[in-house]
Amino acid sequence: MKVFISKYINLIKRILILFFSFLFTTCIDPVAPEFDYLEDLLFIEGIASSIEGTSYVKISTGSNESGYYKTDFFPDCSVELISENRVVRLMEGFERYSAPLDFKVLKGESWELKIIFPDGTEYRSYPETMPDKVLIKDIKSEYDLQLSYDNRTNRYIPGHKILISFDDPIEKENFYYYDYKTYENAPYCNYCYKGVLRDGECISTSGYISTYGPQYFTYACSSDCWNIRFNNESISIFSDEFTNGKSVNDLTVVELPLYSKRNILVKVQKFNVSYEAHKYLKSIKDAIGNNSGLNAPLPSVLIGNLYNPNDEDEIIMGRFTVASGSSKSIFIRRNNLAGNAVSEYERNQYEKFGDNVPQPLGMLDYPIYVPCEEGLYRTSIEPEGWGSSLDNKSVN
Repeated sequence: MKVFISKYINLIKRILILFFSFLFTTCIDPVAPEFDYLEDLLFIEGIASSIEGTSYVKISTGSNESGYYKTDFFPDCSVELISENRVVRLMEGFERYSAPLDFKVLKGESWELKIIFPDGTEYRSYPETMPDKVLIKDIKSEYDLQLSYDNRTNRYIPGHKILISFDDPIEKENFYYYDYKTYENAPYCNYCYKGVLRDGECISTSGYISTYGPQYFTYACSSDCWNIRFNNESISIFSDEFTNGKSVNDLTVVELPLYSKRNILVKVQKFNVSYEAHKYLKSIKDAIGNNSGLNAPLPSVLIGNLYNPNDEDEIIMGRFTVASGSSKSIFIRRNNLAGNAVSEYERNQYEKFGDNVPQPLGMLDYPIYVPCEEGLYRTSIEPEGWGSSLDNKSVN
């Protein structure tokens, strides 16, 4: 698990693809390696913010399966956020360690991260103080039929730009990091490929459905349900080097491809972070955004503020960041937009009475309804601002 200074340059090259995948996603698609990757590299990423429900820590290690490199969640750790007056224990779930939903960092507080692995190995972060909050003043969307160009399909992809405005304070330098998540009505609540749903599990339809029959079935939600998507495609950062003390208007912080024509609620989160956190994120952004790819000149150091108190030579990849946050949401109607959606994988194919499939086992009604299971990526609770009577309506 330990990586030493003498291996540092090669290590950076070997983990660039892996590191970005880990930083912004929970479910990792395998990536074909371009280098000889090292096994069992440790990655720690965490944030404590003033927005309730956004403080969490991800712990992962790298692994190689059949020639593909990916990250695996590391379970069973003791994870705590520590300040002068409070100690908050994070709970494991959905391949992350999350603070209680009502937890938020307060103005002027300094926090540090403490992790104890099952074998007793301890990792800590240096303390970091929350910067002052800078509120999002306004949010809007712009639809672009040529949002980006897809080299694989040789066509332009339509989508929305999400723009925000805010007043940058003049007292000190400020550094911002933007993230977002989206809510859409779930077209179904379960999916079975080459199978049907019976007693809560997908069972094979082999011997029932011919090669030319439906390749999958979808199952309707028994109540209102929303899919939640998280940003896993980009790093959006901003420095007030040239705008200190000025109003920043219509800054593009999200580019959202039209992957579906269902209505959508976009929640933008704007974090004010330290200079060190901004430099760290910029290093990653430069590495993955350079036109020369991973063979471009190396970015600045990707080591963050984590350390092993019992082994000063160990290099820890990742960072713990304390941030003040402001969020604002915008509801966008997309059902009548021009242009084609990027993906049509969401077509419903419901199992119907009389289909040549295994008979129901404990489920006799058609169509078969399944509950909307509450979790990180799905909720039955209507998000605030959903279904506004006005297009492009924003809410705090």
